[in-house]
Order: sequence, then C-alpha cells, then structure tokens
Amino acid sequence: MTLTKAKKKQQSNLKRTTIFLTEAHREQLRRLAYEKRTSMANLIREAVLEMLEDDEDIRAIEEAEAEGKQGYITLEEADRRWRETHKQ
Repeated sequence: MTLTKAKKKQQSNLKRTTIFLTEAHREQLRRLAYEKRTSMANLIREAVLEMLEDDEDIRAIEEAEAEGKQGYITLEEADRRWRETHKQ
C-alpha cells in the first residue's frame, strides 16, 4: 500500500463575501456562467474588477482636472481625429 501526503490547500488572497440577488438575477447569472463555462463567482469577480478599474480611471481624470491638467480628449474629439487620419 502506498501512502501519499494530503495536498495542501493553495493559499489564496480571496476572501469569502456574501451577496444577495433576486431569483431572476441569480438565474441569469447561473445561465451566463454555464454558457461561458465558468463559475458565477468568477463572473462576479470580473464585474467587480471592471467596476473598480473604471472608478480608478474616473478618479484619475477628476484629480487631473482639479490640478488643471487635461491629459485626455473627449470621445467626440477622438472620433474626429480617427476619421481625419482614416480618410479614403
């Protein structure tokens, strides 16, 4: 008989969090997770990460504006510049 040591659980920096969803939202999330072949938890983590990154970008823009810096252009300006450089 060969004995093997039990595998150690991988250390993770993830913390358990409880959220409350309506039954309809939970079912939609479950179906989306199934279609994407991932877990509901992973979809939630991805959505939270995207929201946090968006918030970080907004805060950086607001801070730059407060300092009088305008290191960005509007979407309309970006669209105008793109059209100018891609004229046929």
